[in-house]
Amino acid sequence: MSQRKPMTDASREPISRRRFVQTGGAALAGSAALAGGAFPLPTAADPGSSAGASLYRGPFDRTAQVKAWKTLGRTGFEASDVGMGSVPLRDAAVVRYAFDKGVNYFDTAEGYGNGTAERVIGEALKDVDRQKFFLTTKIGVSGRDTEETIRNRFRSCQERLGLDMIDAFYMHGPSSVEALGNPAFHTVCDQLKSEGRLRFVGLSYHGPRGPQGTSMADLCCAAAEDGRFDLMLFVYSFMNREEGDRILAACRERNVGTTAMKTSPGTFRYDPVDPENLTEEQQRNVERLTSRGRSREQAIQSLRQQADRQREGYEQTRPFIERYGVSSEEELRLASIHWVMQNPLMQSACVSFTDFDLVDKVVPLSGEPMGTEGRALVDGYGRLLDDQYCRHGCNACSAACPAGVPVSTIMRYAYYFESQGLERMAMQKYTALTEPDVRACFGCEAPCNEACPYGLDVQSQLVHAHARLTLE
Repeated sequence: MSQRKPMTDASREPISRRRFVQTGGAALAGSAALAGGAFPLPTAADPGSSAGASLYRGPFDRTAQVKAWKTLGRTGFEASDVGMGSVPLRDAAVVRYAFDKGVNYFDTAEGYGNGTAERVIGEALKDVDRQKFFLTTKIGVSGRDTEETIRNRFRSCQERLGLDMIDAFYMHGPSSVEALGNPAFHTVCDQLKSEGRLRFVGLSYHGPRGPQGTSMADLCCAAAEDGRFDLMLFVYSFMNREEGDRILAACRERNVGTTAMKTSPGTFRYDPVDPENLTEEQQRNVERLTSRGRSREQAIQSLRQQADRQREGYEQTRPFIERYGVSSEEELRLASIHWVMQNPLMQSACVSFTDFDLVDKVVPLSGEPMGTEGRALVDGYGRLLDDQYCRHGCNACSAACPAGVPVSTIMRYAYYFESQGLERMAMQKYTALTEPDVRACFGCEAPCNEACPYGLDVQSQLVHAHARLTLE
């Protein structure tokens, strides 16, 4: 754990709706504050830029093929070091394109697009030799599920995929360590194995849903010790390495296959304030303020104060950006994915390939050494953002919340919105929360800030997430 950073006077103050609009919001939940907007970033030709980032800047070899495979734990399957996730996924041609480039590990779930992702993958791989790819799907299992409901849901997954046999069936997002032992789930999996319809059992987890939930590392390590889970999918990035490394060590000891999701921390874009051309979020903030009695001029001034704080954050990152020649958010994303792929204990990094272009940019990283400059880039940026990035799967601050706000869950929804382009899904999930939402944070003294071991202004990040995830 990092040492706790001292809280500023501002972060100790109870947050009000007025202070939220005046807060800089320099880092969104689960995001890295690589500024864009009005400030030009240096290019490869600029003085001080580094050739170490050129691997992520291009030109990209669009004829590249996967060059590295790793044994997927006790399954024995040789998986490509980059796998394919499927949120969101709508185009079977992209799936087949990735396969033709050597990607042979595919991850999906019944809930991805209400079964759409399974259908698309099934369509793309229907004429491929079944021994040449490894496919996992997953379901959320609750205490209300019976052997019959679990078996029926497996059959539905199988029908959408069009496969007689599924390589691995995952328990997705269990509510607790105790839920790992769900007898109905394991009984059905044993039956499916004996029938030749299933080969392995897996677990996927990206952190607790509520304030009393189990941290990602604690639950995944317990699953590894359980012995019935052959594979695991969890959050891993250079900003989330502490919990991830604990899981990797536990899986290595028990020969459990390891795959990573949410491999890049995400990005945050700086938006300059142009009163005549406001962004959608800026316009909503103006409407909130004017509905509470402020003039439009006063509302615009509040937005400009927020933008000034964001500019200050940019100025802090600029020396680092210039030193390493980071010229776009995409470079940081590719470096983040590459960092995960390079770990010998991580067998496949799942990337949600939404188009051909991203496949062409990630596949060339396969089997390539990251090099000193690449590692320095992610390590340096990690140190820079240590007190700004909310780690997926961490719930260290949740117990301190007097209202029981599910911090980790809300931060994850904000990540979906900002970094994965899943705005509608993220807003729907936030609206459907049964626990208290961020409105409980207004007027609170923010004990979560003191509880965060990384020194984040958790309260401000939550309120900023609320602004993205609602239309209020």
